[in-house]
Amino acid sequence: MLQTLSIKQFAIIDELEIQFSDGLTVLSGETGSGKSIIIDAIGQLIGMRASSDYVRHGEKKAIIEGIFDIDNSKDAISVLKSLDIDIDEDFLLVKREIFSSGKSICKINNQTVTLQDLRKVMQELLDIHGQHETQVLLKQKYHLQLLDDYAEDKYLDIKEKYHHLFNEYKNKTKELEELESADQALLQRLDLMKFQFEELKEASLKEGETEQLEVDIRRIQNSEKLSLALNNAHVALTDEHAITDRLYEFSNHLQAINDILPDKYNKLKEEVDQFYYTLEDAKHELYDEMSNTEFDEQVLNELESRMNLLNNLKRKYGKDISELITYQDKLESEISKIENYEESTSQLKEEISQLYKEVISVGKALSKERRKVARELRDHIVKEIQNLQMKDANLEISFQPLDKPTIEGIEFVEFLISPNKGEPLKSLNKIASGGELSRIMLALKSIFVQSRGQTAILFDEVDSGVSGQAAQKMAEKMRDIAQYIQVICISHLPQVASMSDHHLLISKASNEDRTTTQVKELEDGDKIDEIARMISGASVTDLTRENAKEMIEQNRRK
Repeated sequence: MLQTLSIKQFAIIDELEIQFSDGLTVLSGETGSGKSIIIDAIGQLIGMRASSDYVRHGEKKAIIEGIFDIDNSKDAISVLKSLDIDIDEDFLLVKREIFSSGKSICKINNQTVTLQDLRKVMQELLDIHGQHETQVLLKQKYHLQLLDDYAEDKYLDIKEKYHHLFNEYKNKTKELEELESADQALLQRLDLMKFQFEELKEASLKEGETEQLEVDIRRIQNSEKLSLALNNAHVALTDEHAITDRLYEFSNHLQAINDILPDKYNKLKEEVDQFYYTLEDAKHELYDEMSNTEFDEQVLNELESRMNLLNNLKRKYGKDISELITYQDKLESEISKIENYEESTSQLKEEISQLYKEVISVGKALSKERRKVARELRDHIVKEIQNLQMKDANLEISFQPLDKPTIEGIEFVEFLISPNKGEPLKSLNKIASGGELSRIMLALKSIFVQSRGQTAILFDEVDSGVSGQAAQKMAEKMRDIAQYIQVICISHLPQVASMSDHHLLISKASNEDRTTTQVKELEDGDKIDEIARMISGASVTDLTRENAKEMIEQNRRK
């Protein structure tokens, strides 16, 4: 969970530090006081897009730091280990610096990380649900994602098999389309490919040939110097003053010493003998090498001619010999495909037809498993939304066949809802009001909150568009979620605020022509006054204060 949030030079916030606790924390305050700015700051810690607009006017950079308790987040710890990020006990320090240029730096436990890696870690810890996210429910592609998330691993094997088959089917289909689009330009390209292939084939290219040619050419060009050096080296090992003879004598002397002083110089004698035998071998190698040092102008011309051919090919194609060999193989394969066009297309069509049958077969198996899970999810959602003051609502998860398979499956999945008794089921984007969408989204968050393993969730006015009993039920639902993970909520509803374990009041203050945001944790009377203000929307009276006090006491008893 989020324990401490430190914000410096961010938007209208000069410097601010907030301590958070577990349970339900409500942030309230007048419109424009900076509540959403705090959520934006937390958003930077989970990897949301940075902007120079976030840097306080006149400052070089904004700094946001958060300390997270990761004791109960095995998934986050696993991701940290996979990224080789040091873990300091059970706490995580996350830091984001945003510069006035728009660039930003991300750090976890003082290690600089990429934005992508920051997101990988933080998605396992914290989820921010803003007002705009409720609109995601209107996007049908999100419905299938919800269903698959709810299923967890129940049909993961079938889904992965389907993805593999579909990708293979798609690749083969693309290959066929490319072949069928062959025209005169392709035939002209065939002539060029044939010419290049024959040119490379005739060259009989070999790996490492240029390196060996350089050695052979250098040998012949320097044959006289090489012959002299070899002869001198050989003489040093064979004349009357040969070092091998002296080593042989030295070894005999050491043996005589060892006969008198056993084992005294055994190691030295072994080393001398080894060196002696090494030089003896070298003597024979030098002799053999001397026979290969004659200058042969014809051989030199052949080697230089071969080197020129290889260098010309490298310059012409812009590739080294190894790449040319690979290119030659590729040309041969492409030429074969084009020349055997009809055979290739016929074979591809058979493969595609067989793959299509397999895709449909596995797709049907996947849909069957999805329908089983869909019934469970449907019942779960209906139960939750009916508890959120939508007693007569009904929801179904519809499966409709697609004209052709997609990477996701062979059926179109959509959530349909009937908010009131007697009304037909319709798409969410055609029938659901803002308040209904908010309650459905909260129901979904409640369903997924335990399975996703996150330790904190932030609601940014998720209760907008609701009031009365519906607001009370949503407040109770947020309190229920807070039993499992930390909940931080921006709200204008007194029902939610009265249910909170912790209440933070956000306000603005002006000082020397600058505006800053301030945070105060409310206790007892201050909390009653703030909830009374939320009730009345204007001046606080004794009646609204009593009403606020009663709301708090009633919720404490529940």
